[in-house]
Amino acid sequence: MKQTVTALLLAALAIPAAMADSPAEVRTQSFKKVLRAFEPMGMVVRERDPYNKAKFIVMADSLKQIAGEPFNHFPAGSIDAKSRAKPEIWSQPAKFQAARDTFLKAVSDLDSTARNGDLASIKKSYGVVAQSCKACHDSFRGPEK
Repeated sequence: MKQTVTALLLAALAIPAAMADSPAEVRTQSFKKVLRAFEPMGMVVRERDPYNKAKFIVMADSLKQIAGEPFNHFPAGSIDAKSRAKPEIWSQPAKFQAARDTFLKAVSDLDSTARNGDLASIKKSYGVVAQSCKACHDSFRGPEK
């Protein structure tokens, strides 16, 4: 009986490890979290949702808190069948790091701009973040598979 229970416990512990998401899946989910934090601000800057300074600051703070997370999931060799990551991420690490730094600075600037309450400045800062996303995607993200 004791051996059966031990075997079942070991099997139960092994299942999550066997089912663990790949780095590519984890970073995809992390980038989706970033998008879910960013897009509500886009609705405001495109004037589809009303501007509320306090709510916008909360959204900007949320984005800033999670913006760097996806970049922790790019270990060498983590391209799989679903991954859209280009090999240039690893063959041009300085360029990838610079793109990441540009994005993180733009997010930080948006967070700071949100606090001044000037919607025109917020729109400009939001656009800089969006452009930093596009620039990184253009260089380091492949087409959908």
